[in-house]
Amino acid sequence: MLWPKLVCFALVALAFGHLYQVASEETIAVCPTNFSQVADKCLLVDTKWRNFYESDRHCRSLNAGLLSLKNSIELNAINEWLPVIAPYQPEFWTAGNKLGERGVDYYWQSTGEKAVYLPWRAGQPTPASGDCLTLLANVTMTAESTILSPHRLAVRNCTQWAPLICQAPLQYFKTQLCLNTSAFFEAKIPA
Repeated sequence: MLWPKLVCFALVALAFGHLYQVASEETIAVCPTNFSQVADKCLLVDTKWRNFYESDRHCRSLNAGLLSLKNSIELNAINEWLPVIAPYQPEFWTAGNKLGERGVDYYWQSTGEKAVYLPWRAGQPTPASGDCLTLLANVTMTAESTILSPHRLAVRNCTQWAPLICQAPLQYFKTQLCLNTSAFFEAKIPA
């Protein structure tokens, strides 16, 4: 008589334990060390001045690429973030360029994709200025303060010097609460 009750109790305990583990699973997004989450990207501003080629190499050394833009939502988030992280920097290298292209199309070096969203600064593009793209803001100086307009794209000579923005993808992890009769711990598993 005791045997069926024990089997039933074991099956119920097993079922509830499994439901509890599934209920405690969560997916989290994390940026690499020193990168900040902005929109759906991880960004890092480096204020050391480099040319486009050195900037690209530097980002690659961090397992990242230069900044590419997808849409206005992303650019708005970047324009809200930049005054906090680099308040007086008007220009940054992006991954945009038309190196090796004879036409007017620009590509994102970091992704290899054609640049479809190109929020140009007033008076741009000026192809005679070069083949690479920077994010550039207008600077207005008054006696009281320095004001930067929102950053927009501008064409520059790739050998000019500017700070840069590296981007890395978000890293997704699943966290699970693992239960044991004597202890519990949390595990992060790459998704």
